[in-house]
Amino acid sequence: MAFKKKKRLKPKKRVMLIVNPKAGMKYKKTSVSDIAEVFAKHKYEVATYFTSPEYGAEFLVKEHAKDFDIVACCGGDGTVNEIIGGMMKLENAPPLGYIPTGSTNDLASSLRLSSNSKKAAKTIITEQAKPFDVGSFDDGYFVYIASFGAFTEVSYNTPRKAKNMFGHAAYVFGAIKSLNKIRSYQIKVEADGKEYENEYVFGSVTNSTSVAGTFHFESNMVDFADGKYEVMLIKRPKNLFNAFATGFSMINRSFKNENIELFHASDIKFYCEEPLDWALDGEHKRGGTTVSIKNNQCAVQIIRK
Repeated sequence: MAFKKKKRLKPKKRVMLIVNPKAGMKYKKTSVSDIAEVFAKHKYEVATYFTSPEYGAEFLVKEHAKDFDIVACCGGDGTVNEIIGGMMKLENAPPLGYIPTGSTNDLASSLRLSSNSKKAAKTIITEQAKPFDVGSFDDGYFVYIASFGAFTEVSYNTPRKAKNMFGHAAYVFGAIKSLNKIRSYQIKVEADGKEYENEYVFGSVTNSTSVAGTFHFESNMVDFADGKYEVMLIKRPKNLFNAFATGFSMINRSFKNENIELFHASDIKFYCEEPLDWALDGEHKRGGTTVSIKNNQCAVQIIRK
């Protein structure tokens, strides 16, 4: 009597779902169980980990990510920052999938990820992992932006409702109006062998189409895995007219203005007479008088379109 061979079942892919419960989930219609169900319906095995003050996302990744095929982040850009900080400490980190649920999701916008949690989860299942550069900031890491000065504090401290209420352009010009009154910093910048030195009111090092949640680059200007950053430095405007001219060139995305220095670099050093306050992926970071930023090309894999 002949026995039929049993078909060997294909092993399920294992997903580590890291959830930041404080990153806006309570305002979403989709629950964590709904997201887990999307994976389960497509034959993925899901293990859910909630972050806490004792066990942050970076710790969870370092401890458990090696046992999974995919790490999925359910949170905001700050949570992604922590997760990638953990991945940078692993030899063979699994790819990252991002389900944006935070109040600020500039990275998700740059990657064209859906704000609908179920659709974002489906993207993790249907799309491929692609390389993404990660920045070193002294002894830490950032994913898509490190910035200091004028728009850094204004953007992340202004409620999103206020921006929507008055219109984005009106909000931006309100910030620009005070540019010539905002404190400037005498800074020398060394970038891939070139030097820049002036009084700057703002500076950013980005791998994103969104700059400090305020301005935007055209998508064809940004390559997420080219080993280069878009570096923008804004000099202190001489007067109000000069400030508006600077702002207009940023609003229309030409960036052609005498006060704007925009260039590409992979190894950047900032020298300032006093410590600077920075924002790394939207989170505050106190820098020293010297800050070193380096691009780690294709350091991680992010699942995206």
